Amino acid sequence: MRFDSVPMPPTVEVRPRDPRGYPVPAITPWHDDQPQFALTDYDRSANCARQRLCSVCDTLMPRGPVWRVVGGSESAAIGEALAAGRPYRNLAPTLEGPGHRACMLYASMVCPYLARPNARRGLDARSPDDMTAHVVRGAVRGTLGAVVGFADYEFAVTSSQVLFRFVDVVEFLPHDTADAHLDALRAELDQAR
Repeated sequence: MRFDSVPMPPTVEVRPRDPRGYPVPAITPWHDDQPQFALTDYDRSANCARQRLCSVCDTLMPRGPVWRVVGGSESAAIGEALAAGRPYRNLAPTLEGPGHRACMLYASMVCPYLARPNARRGLDARSPDDMTAHVVRGAVRGTLGAVVGFADYEFAVTSSQVLFRFVDVVEFLPHDTADAHLDALRAELDQAR
């Protein structure tokens, strides 16, 4: 599915664009007037965490559930826990912040890496602490991704990174290809109108 055929949340429509027309998420750093999609900007991420702003559109997330897109291994762990009737809590922190449901459904479909199991990373996103050692050019997303809703999030802003943990799964939307979420995105946008 082409990114320009996916309905865009109004708050994403006003985001800056890269030369191809992709909207640039709020936490994406810029270098030489080019967004660095594989990386996360420390100050922008810290601001989003502290002020409860969506990491995609940079607008306030109301109290209540937050969403994020997860890859194959975390999607599998969440699915297994839910199928066994066990709670899921990610004990390992992540650098990826939360967002609105519509923004994360949208991101899952337009980000080539998140959208398809055979997609490969175009850039490295290594951090000095090895938290992102697996995020290297050519890495494959793998089977099943998911858009996951959580009751809330916790965060820590350290001297070098912003870390997130997510509490209590409230919605689990797995996908092989993210276009499976198109109807959910349309319904979410219709409800917001």
